[in-house]
This record gives sequence, C-alpha cells and structure tokens, in this order.
Amino acid sequence: MRCVCKPWNALLSDSSFVKSHLLRSIHHNDEILLFFREGLSFDFTSFTARPSHSPDLELTNFIKPPVNPQSKDGRGGIIGSVNGLICYYYKSYDDDYVVHVCNPSLSAMLTLPPCLVPFNKSSEAHFRFGFDPKTDDYKLVKLTGYPRESKMVPQAEVYSMRKGTWELISQRFPSHVTIVSTRDEVCTDGHDGHCHWLGYTDVGWKKETIVAFDLNLETFRMIPLPDSIVDYYSFCMNVMNAVGVLSGKLCVMSKADLDCEVWVMDEYGVAESWVKHHEFSEFFYEIYPYGFTSHGEFFFHAPNDRFALYDPIAEKCKSFKIMGGQLGIIKVVGYVDSLVWVAPAKRYI
Repeated sequence: MRCVCKPWNALLSDSSFVKSHLLRSIHHNDEILLFFREGLSFDFTSFTARPSHSPDLELTNFIKPPVNPQSKDGRGGIIGSVNGLICYYYKSYDDDYVVHVCNPSLSAMLTLPPCLVPFNKSSEAHFRFGFDPKTDDYKLVKLTGYPRESKMVPQAEVYSMRKGTWELISQRFPSHVTIVSTRDEVCTDGHDGHCHWLGYTDVGWKKETIVAFDLNLETFRMIPLPDSIVDYYSFCMNVMNAVGVLSGKLCVMSKADLDCEVWVMDEYGVAESWVKHHEFSEFFYEIYPYGFTSHGEFFFHAPNDRFALYDPIAEKCKSFKIMGGQLGIIKVVGYVDSLVWVAPAKRYI
C-alpha cells in the first residue's frame, strides 16, 4: 500500500497516524491468536478471540505465514509478537539461528544479521522480543546458556531494529540463577519495556524466580515470586509456573494439580505488591495456562488437544480445537493489525 502514491506513503509513514491506528486496532478490533506448531515445518493456525465482532474475517488470507526453511533438516520457531510485528527463527542442526521480523499487514520482512555469540552445539538459546517505549524501538534479546558443569556464565546480546545492529550486554547475567526455564510456550511478553524469564536459583530446582531485562537500560534484575507460590513449590514438585501479562501488568500463573492461581504485580518490581486476582478451581480436569487476552479472558490448553477461553466475569468458557495440535509443540502469540515498522538506520562506510 505504501507504494501507491507519495501522499499515501507519507500518511502511512507518519508516526502519529501509525500510533493512532495501532491504538484503534488494540481497543476496537478483534484480537487474533496465532497458534504456531514448531518442528520441521513451520505451520500456524489463527483464531479470533472475539469472533462475534467480525465473523466473516478471512484470517487465512489476511495473515500470510512465513516461508518454510530451505534446509531439509531445518526447524522453525516463534519468538514473540508485539504491536503487529512477529519475530521468528529458523535453524538447521549445524548452523546458527536465522531470525526474521515481519509485519503481515505491510508484507514487510527483515532478516537480522548473524548474532555475535558464536553457535555452540552444547549451548542453548533463549530469545525474547519486546518494545522499548522510551526510544520507540523494537528489540530482540538473545540469552545463550551453557551446561551447568561448564561453569560458563550465560551471555546476553540485544538487536535493535532502529540501530540495525547487535550489541553485547556488559552487565553479567545474575550468577546465582543456575538454570533458565525452557518453557517458552507462553509468548505474552515484551510489551511494557521489559522481558522476562523464569529461572532457578539452586541445583535442586526448588527455588524459582523471575529474571527481568529492562529493554531501555539493558540491565537485568531479579523479581521474586509471591511467597505462597515459593513456599508451595518448595515441597510440591507438581507445580508449573508461567509468566504473563494481565491488564498491562506482570502476572504469574501457578498451576498445581487441578487448581490454578493468578497473581498480579500491581507495582512493577515491588515484591510486596503481588496480589492474587484469580483462583481457578472450577475445572474438573488438568489445564495448562497460556495467559490472558487483551480483554481479560483466561486462555488455556485443555484435554483432548483442545484450547479454551474462560471469561472470569461472565463465568463462561468456550473451547475450540486446533488442527494438528497433537503433532508438535504449540506456541501462541497475540496479533493485532498494525502499520508499525522500524527500518534499520543507514550505515555509511
């Protein structure tokens, strides 16, 4: 659309218009959930969280999937989605990660340059994609972890879409975090200028904490979990915690057996401000929490490869099935139509 004429291009590139369009999409349009099945093929399915608003929307034609990797032994993975930008990667067994950022609404795609930390078969990469509102920049954080026995400290690097470059983070990763959780199915992060990981602070996997990264200051900090979650986790291993966002605030979903608690941090970074907002115990089966939609609906995975949205106010639940969900790991991101794009700065030699 930006190629139609200069006046249209100027309008669609105007920052004020782009921001107002984004706000309208967030508050007035249907929220679209994208289900990515990861593995040798990079497939996705879309679902409208509030289909009554636009029942005739052809999502399959509206959102074009990323191309599949060329290598037969390659695999793809979704990293996250923020303000209409989708970040994903491809990787073959012997090669490093190739990361892309795209905006389906604009048919725009960016292939990031190679990372600074070299590929190591014994290492493990943890990505986060987020928005820095202070600089109006979108950043990708890559945390490279190593086996515990190597005693190597994880290395962090950040790619800035505005700068168009990778930079190593000078601050060391918290040394007392010995393990970073590999549970990345919940992709609801990076909207408020921070990215988060769950980590463990001792060898026995009994002490879990949140590692936060400030996208503006590019520094790490520790955020403790609510005391009741930590105390329960210390003697019960059948607990799964996941970090998410509820009404724009950091939240933790803690599942134990058939119960699931949701804690919200009212004041970011202040441990004393954790408040329990929900306690879901009305489900008669074990669930796997994925997070909350922008309208506050609780989104979770149910038995028989079904997903469900639960409205805690109306106390109503609607379930749906994703084709092929049993064939691979499902990761879910929220998507909104937007005109957001950040072209890397021109570099002169």
